[in-house]
Amino acid sequence: MRFDAYLFDVQGTLLDFYTPVRAAVAEHLSALGRPDIDPGDLTRAWRTDYFTRVSTLDQLSGPWQKVQGQYEAGFAAVAASYGLPAPDAASATRVAASWQRLVPWPDVRDGLAAIRSGALTATLSNTDMATVIGLARRLDLRFDALFTAELFSRFKPDPQVYLGALGFLGIAPQRAALVAAHPYDLDAAAALGLGTVFVARPDEYGDPALAHSAEPGRYTQAVTGIDQIE
Repeated sequence: MRFDAYLFDVQGTLLDFYTPVRAAVAEHLSALGRPDIDPGDLTRAWRTDYFTRVSTLDQLSGPWQKVQGQYEAGFAAVAASYGLPAPDAASATRVAASWQRLVPWPDVRDGLAAIRSGALTATLSNTDMATVIGLARRLDLRFDALFTAELFSRFKPDPQVYLGALGFLGIAPQRAALVAAHPYDLDAAAALGLGTVFVARPDEYGDPALAHSAEPGRYTQAVTGIDQIE
């Protein structure tokens, strides 16, 4: 492998969140008798709400505020924006639990195994430790280490998240690469001297027209699956 260590974003990059989350949203809408609302649109709005919440959340001044709790609060807010009744706590928890039932993209299992045979591999996710541990165990995805924002009390793209993970691994930034489907994440890693691997995920948001893209030469490597990483 070109690098000694590869850090992997999880949601969207390794795992498909749209399919299971949309299914949970569709079930909720069906129970409310609201076929007029597109569950895909609501799912995308919920994802946008999540990014807004974590970008303004202060995790340094007190105990870690669980991202799963932010999903529950976000679902209630997005439901209200669609004119839906406020979900009770049990409903919000049930629908938000779909973020813990993500599924790997087809290239992930074999791709991870191939990379791990020649380099260290680790997650680097903005979600909670319990969520990543649960996903890795349930899906039998094997890494040398699991890192999330919770360990560093801050979210990507804060530099301390990337540098903190590399510190635990004992790897210099120039000997590591971030693998992600999101330019904001890769740009932050590149600014610190890490290599960057952009993974195209055309179905991440359920519509290829909404998928992230990267112009040629912007990153160290651009692939359509992690089984193509060199």
